[in-house]
Amino acid sequence: MVSSYKHIYIGIGTAALIVGGAVLIRYLTESKTKKQKSRIDFSVFDSKDIAGSGRCIDRSLLKRLQLLEKRTGYAVLKNINSAVRSHFWNKKVGGVSNSAHLITKCKAVDIRAPTRAIRNLLVVQAYNLGFTRIGVGKTFVHLDVDTSKPQYVAWGYPSGTAPEINPFA
Repeated sequence: MVSSYKHIYIGIGTAALIVGGAVLIRYLTESKTKKQKSRIDFSVFDSKDIAGSGRCIDRSLLKRLQLLEKRTGYAVLKNINSAVRSHFWNKKVGGVSNSAHLITKCKAVDIRAPTRAIRNLLVVQAYNLGFTRIGVGKTFVHLDVDTSKPQYVAWGYPSGTAPEINPFA
């Protein structure tokens, strides 16, 4: 009588192996995907003269940049022009002396944005994500989270010019 149920036991065992294997493969695939997504290449934030300096980038800024990337579909982290700067590099590029980019702060990024449409998209979504300091150049958007500076401001470049889009106006 036991031998007449043998084919049922083999079927149940085979089904269990198939389902278990599928669950294991999915788990391993998701774990690998999550690990890859969570890896940040901090070198994109480095000062051009100090390798590894980008590791100090403000984590709340980083989280907002990742959200900005998701909301816009624009590769924000792959289009960082300038982020952390040494005092030397800041002076070389004409940054202000108390710049949010400085290694002592690490609270600012400039994002390459070659078209007006990309700049406008970044500015509007940055505003929606709570950025309160936004600079708009001809080829980039500056975002920072430096609360020691005036808030709810937008500016253009060169400094003192009106931005082409101002979400606070």
